[in-house]
Amino acid sequence: MPSSSKTCIVCLLISLFLSACGNGGSGGQAPEVTVPPTPTGLQATAVDRSATPSWTVTSNATEVEATSSPGATVPPTPTRLQATAVDHQATPSWTVTSNATEVEATPSPEATVPPTPTRLQATAVDHQATPSWTVTSSATEVEATPSITPTVPLHAAFNTQGDIADLIALGFNLFDLTGSKTNPTSILALVNALPEGTQALVWLGNMGNAPIGQSCPPPGFSDDEFKAQVDILANSPKVFGYNLADEPHPSRCPDAASSIQARSDYIHTHAPGQKTYITIQDGSNMCPEGEGCEYHALQPEITHVDLVGIDPYPCHFDSAGQPVTCDTSKISQRVQVAVANGIPISAIVPVFQAFGQEGRLDGKSIYYRTPTTAEFQDMLNLWKSLAPNPIFDFAYTWGIQCTESSCPAPQSLKNHPELQLLIKQHNLN
Repeated sequence: MPSSSKTCIVCLLISLFLSACGNGGSGGQAPEVTVPPTPTGLQATAVDRSATPSWTVTSNATEVEATSSPGATVPPTPTRLQATAVDHQATPSWTVTSNATEVEATPSPEATVPPTPTRLQATAVDHQATPSWTVTSSATEVEATPSITPTVPLHAAFNTQGDIADLIALGFNLFDLTGSKTNPTSILALVNALPEGTQALVWLGNMGNAPIGQSCPPPGFSDDEFKAQVDILANSPKVFGYNLADEPHPSRCPDAASSIQARSDYIHTHAPGQKTYITIQDGSNMCPEGEGCEYHALQPEITHVDLVGIDPYPCHFDSAGQPVTCDTSKISQRVQVAVANGIPISAIVPVFQAFGQEGRLDGKSIYYRTPTTAEFQDMLNLWKSLAPNPIFDFAYTWGIQCTESSCPAPQSLKNHPELQLLIKQHNLN
């Protein structure tokens, strides 16, 4: 064979060999690996203590780290996850694998649901790797107890006297119930019977309210009676909170603040989410050296209560029994003094005067006067400017409080339909 032919054959064989191997060797590139973007947009919803949290993962990655060998196969971004709620004190976490088909949560009896995870990381590790996402929450304990935070403004009615349907028609949705010393379970039944969309503020007996010249009385509920009632109601979503004291006077009852603190702490520990409330009177009668002494002594920092009612009643008679124009500036003054003495606006509960003592039957002096419609509307408007978004407010009082032996409020919302129209407009606005 001519040498030129041999040369052509050799060149052809070399060309074929190089064509077959051209993509091999250390200088070649592995197939491109596609790593799914970091899932974001997670949402966790706790419904109750047996809540099943679930998440939907979408793309829009912000942080992805991938390590792969040639030929690695990366599955699609997972869209359904599996969550297991763990021990009450454990740090909860989730492990998410691709192609998940079931979402299941198995909570312990006191399962905790952590906040929505926000940072994810995907890592492909070898030729057959299945990337996974591990989401770790920094929370150590988040209760799945039903939230008591109101989704609509709350308007409380005191001394309801069984008129729940009438009060709901007027826009009231928070009702006072008196706890029971002997049968606390019966109060749970009353709470459960409240119509949908309403809640209870449970009265647990007065503390630290001593009349002038008298020694401080014992609490209306003993410690054991108090704890028994709270324990029964602790998990009820229809219990907004507890009314612990109506106008306590630390100057007459030196233990008032510490006693209220102890009970507020018990509620926060055993009924997390439910609120504690007191009404503070203050004023020159209680603070001869200057207004603010009771606000200061009973402020939330000291008593640990969540909410404080401020109840300056500006409409009254003078010493001769003549009506005096409502001095609504007293409302602004008291709010200013309360804030200056440690009660934040966010904790203030406005109390509207909706009662009078005209026609009193018990022979005691008549001081408070029922406001006119113009005066009542002025009070509502002023309170709105001072505390525009209170957790709740209330008009005192709905029911008539009057017997021959005790008649502090013979006039009330119940027998003043002209005031009912105004409070309805306020409540439903």
